[in-house]
Amino acid sequence: STLSMSLHRATGPYMSAAALASARALAPGFARLRAAARPSRASNARLLCVTPRAHDVGEDSAISEMNVDPEIEAFREHQAGAAKLSFADECRTLVDLGRYAVISTFGREHGGAYPSGSIVGFAADDKGRPIFAMSSMSGHTGDLAANGNCSLTVTAPGFTGAADARVTLTGTVTKIADPEDAKAAREAYLAKHSDAFWVDFGDFAWHRMDAVVGARLVGGFARAGGVDGEAYFEGAPDPVAAFATPIASHMNADHRDSIVAMTKHYVGLTVEDASIVGLDALGMNLQVTRGGETFKIRLPFETPARDRKAVKEVMVAMTKTAAKAAAGGGE
Repeated sequence: STLSMSLHRATGPYMSAAALASARALAPGFARLRAAARPSRASNARLLCVTPRAHDVGEDSAISEMNVDPEIEAFREHQAGAAKLSFADECRTLVDLGRYAVISTFGREHGGAYPSGSIVGFAADDKGRPIFAMSSMSGHTGDLAANGNCSLTVTAPGFTGAADARVTLTGTVTKIADPEDAKAAREAYLAKHSDAFWVDFGDFAWHRMDAVVGARLVGGFARAGGVDGEAYFEGAPDPVAAFATPIASHMNADHRDSIVAMTKHYVGLTVEDASIVGLDALGMNLQVTRGGETFKIRLPFETPARDRKAVKEVMVAMTKTAAKAAAGGGE
């Protein structure tokens, strides 16, 4: 079968007969997981893309589908159903948190045939539309006047590399003509950039990405997908993300052992270290270390938490439950 051939290609010609038999026994389960993750034909217009396949990793890796360790199998099953933000909500959240981004325009210096990247400040309005204060002296301003089609890549706060989240919006940026719209844009921008006194200089004008045709999210290792413009605007920023950093910093600095314990109790994964790298109303994104490997996992809250008080309550309850379990006290 096609799946058997894929298994052979993934494992190579030197896999033992016993190991191959185990892999084949697991294959139907993997196929069901892939089928469940595959969007229906009806949803394809809204969900533009998903991670096409797993990364090519060693069989003994905690993130390998070929790892048949019972703990790892249970971990994979848990992660497949772990509550997380929708792609649209995660895209909206990253854009809402962003202050600077890379805008890629069709550079006039190359006849408008090649993209040219510039770092720009921006702020999102309450509809998720990025707003810009652009100088007529900037190259990208002239590019947009000639061709407003562009992309905007926004990274998560604290972005350091490929394991961190980013989103790229594709759409059209135009100059804001209506005075009332320009006034609202100024207020939204200064709320994010309070020291941007230069926005009132004569060579600056307000621009906005009114039309978004798609948003492509890369949420880190093995989390990628995209939505069309309509779905993007229907999404909403997460209510917890704005104050997630101080909570995560406190937990990482003072309660790291509790995060390890929660990982064991709720995810079923034994790890040497764990830290919170993201927090939202539905749970936590953790970076864990197990057997020399460092990777990210999802730890959902027992109940959704939509404000600071609720987050504190659910995390305290989960910490106590995990500590009790670790001490042999059960639930």
